[in-house]
Amino acid sequence: MPLLDMKDYNSAPVIPGSKKVWFLNGDLVRVHHLNKSNGIMSVYNITKDQLESCLISDFKRNRERAYTVGETAQLVNRHKKYLPNLMKRGIIPHPMGSQKGGATGWQVRSYYSESQVRDIRDILASYHMGRPRKDKLITNDVTPSSQELTRRMGDGILTYTRTEDGRFIPVWSESI
Repeated sequence: MPLLDMKDYNSAPVIPGSKKVWFLNGDLVRVHHLNKSNGIMSVYNITKDQLESCLISDFKRNRERAYTVGETAQLVNRHKKYLPNLMKRGIIPHPMGSQKGGATGWQVRSYYSESQVRDIRDILASYHMGRPRKDKLITNDVTPSSQELTRRMGDGILTYTRTEDGRFIPVWSESI
């Protein structure tokens, strides 16, 4: 996906993340069994290769959505082939693989958590795009703001207000 200008980025649909895989306490987990009557569920911890039990309420409170590398690239408005280059250079962290021990490999789906996506956005926002400036300032207009990222992840609501001269400006309202 090529880089989008912010108008197209803000009108793009929400990327909800994976519906089957979650991050729980820093580990990649998949729901194994759900017992709603007792309020207990078992999750398969992919990282540790074991089954674990927890309360459904604790799972819903502590879970983080998992995003693939391609979804993460769309969220931070970069091409998906650019992220491995940043990983090799040590600029952004490597994703968690869906194999035992979190290992990544050929044709192994890898995931980033919500907090890692926000950290990657912060890292990329501090990088200058193009030739270095003489005054050492950062020019980066393709990285979304934290509120735009929150809206694209499906947590915030983006509304526009019309100014007196007819322009539309975004007004952010965070959902709780």
